[in-house]
Amino acid sequence: MKYGFMPGCSLASSSPENVKHVIDYLQDLYPDLAIIEACCGKPMKMIGETEKFENHFNNLAEMVKEAEIDDLLLACQNCLKVMTEEQKFKVDSLWVKMAEWGLPEEYRNKGKDSDVVFSIQDSCSARDRVDVQRAVRQIMKFLGYKVARNRLSLRNTLCCGFGGMCGVSNSQLSHEVAHKRVETFKTDYVVSYCSSCTLAMSIGGARSWHLLDLIFGPVVNLGDEPKPNDLGNTLKAWHNRYKTKKIIQKA
Repeated sequence: MKYGFMPGCSLASSSPENVKHVIDYLQDLYPDLAIIEACCGKPMKMIGETEKFENHFNNLAEMVKEAEIDDLLLACQNCLKVMTEEQKFKVDSLWVKMAEWGLPEEYRNKGKDSDVVFSIQDSCSARDRVDVQRAVRQIMKFLGYKVARNRLSLRNTLCCGFGGMCGVSNSQLSHEVAHKRVETFKTDYVVSYCSSCTLAMSIGGARSWHLLDLIFGPVVNLGDEPKPNDLGNTLKAWHNRYKTKKIIQKA
C-alpha cells in the first residue's frame, strides 16, 4: 500500500507547523509517503460551477494517479466528502487512520492531568461519517482529555457558520450562526477537527483548538488561550500556504 497525504486548503492556510507534524508522523510509519498540496474544488462545486469543478477534479485525479497513490489520507472533511462522492480514487480520513495506528508514546495520555473538559464540534461534512466521529473521540481518549457529551453533536451536529460558502458570502450571518453554535456547548473549551470550524468557534466566543493542536501542541489547562487563528487573516493565510509548500517540498 502506498499512502498519500493531502492537508487541504484550510489546514495549509492556518497551520504549516501541524502539516509538518502530520507528515513526520506518517513518514515514520510509511517512508514512501506521497504528499499533494491542492484544492479539492468544493467551492466551485457548491456555487454551481460544475464544468470548472469537473476539469479541476480531473486534474487532481491525474495527480493522484501520477504519484501512484493507493490510498489518499485527508485531514479535511470537505475534501473527504467531495472525493468520496466523486469515486475517482481511494481516500481515507486521517483521523480514522490515526485512531487505527495509534499515537506515538510521547503523546499518549498527555492530557490526563488537565482540568479542561472539551466539547467537540463535529463538522457538517462528517455528519454521516460515524467512523470519523468515533475516531476523533478515540484520539481524545488516547490523549487523556475529558470530553463533554453534547446532544447537538455527531449526526445531530449544527453548522459552525461557515457551511455553504456562508463565511465569504454573508459574514454577518456566518458570525451569528457561530455564536449560536457556541451557546449550545456545555463548556467554553471546544476542539474541532476542521480548520474552518476551529476559526468559526473562535469567532463565536469559544476557546477553540484544532485536534492537531492537542496532539502535537502543549497540554491545555484551564485559563489557557489558543494561539490566534491565521485562517481569518487573508495575508497570513496565503503566507502560510507558501510556508506549507516549502515544508512539503523539503519532505
